[in-house]
Parts: sequence; structure tokens; C-alpha cells
Amino acid sequence: MIGLVVFFAVAVLAIAGAFTLLYHRHPVVASLGMACATLSVGAFYVMLHVPFLGLFQAIVYAGAVMVIVLYVIMALGAEEQGPRVGRVQTGLAYAAALLFLLHVYRTAFHTTGSPLPPVDPAYGSIVSFGEALVTTYAVPFEIASLLLAGAMVGAVVLARRKWA
Repeated sequence: MIGLVVFFAVAVLAIAGAFTLLYHRHPVVASLGMACATLSVGAFYVMLHVPFLGLFQAIVYAGAVMVIVLYVIMALGAEEQGPRVGRVQTGLAYAAALLFLLHVYRTAFHTTGSPLPPVDPAYGSIVSFGEALVTTYAVPFEIASLLLAGAMVGAVVLARRKWA
């Protein structure tokens, strides 16, 4: 029972962070909403008995990537605000969220048998994660790091450019 309460509390935090990211006009607050959502995903990993991935999620995404995002936002000028969201977009977002919640409800309460297949005890351990990272996912990991570094350099170049 306590696990269910913690799960729904973390789910509410994740959804609140995601909505803050989507609907807040101030970019710094929106990025903090993104940090809240990524920390909630890390908490889900811990609840699924994969603590290394949960800590990795918190350190890498909510830590390092969010620092880069905040740096880029502040380098470009945090006082700029985006356009207002229209009523049609808001209505479509609420409709999509309602459909998603109905699908989650139907999946959670109308399934038979075990919802999760049995998992190998070594799954999610530091050893298996490290082996997968340096064998299977080495190239995508390096490409992602190069894209993040390039995006940061591009943001700094754009921030330093004198606009007429």
C-alpha cells in the first residue's frame, strides 16, 4: 500500500514538472520543471529496483544536462518569453492527457496475470549497464555527447553575436 502511494506521489510530481515545462512562460522556471520531471523518472527507476539507473538519471540528466540547459538559457537572455499558447493547443493537450490517463487506467486495472515479465537479477546492475554502454551503445552515447557539446557552443556563439 505504501509503495502505491509513493508511486502516485512521484507520478503527480512528474506530471506537474512536465506541465510546468510545457506551460510556464519563464524559461528558467520551465527548465526547473524539466528537472523535476527527470528526477521523478529517476525515482521510478529506484522503485523498479534499478538504483544505479535512478542515480544515473539524477546525476546526468537532472544534474549535468540541466546545468547546461540553464547556462544556455541565461546566456541567450532569460528575460525573453515565448508566445502565448492558444486555446486550441490547450484543448488538444488536455484531450491527449485524458486519453493517456484512460489508457493507463485500462491497462492498470483490466489486465490479467502478471503485468511485468520476470527479469534477470543482473539486469540494471552496474556491471550489465557498463557492458551495454561500452559495447552496444558506445556510438550513440558519443554522438549524443557531441550533439550536446555542439548545441552549447552554438548557443554561446548566438549569445555573443550582435544583432542589428
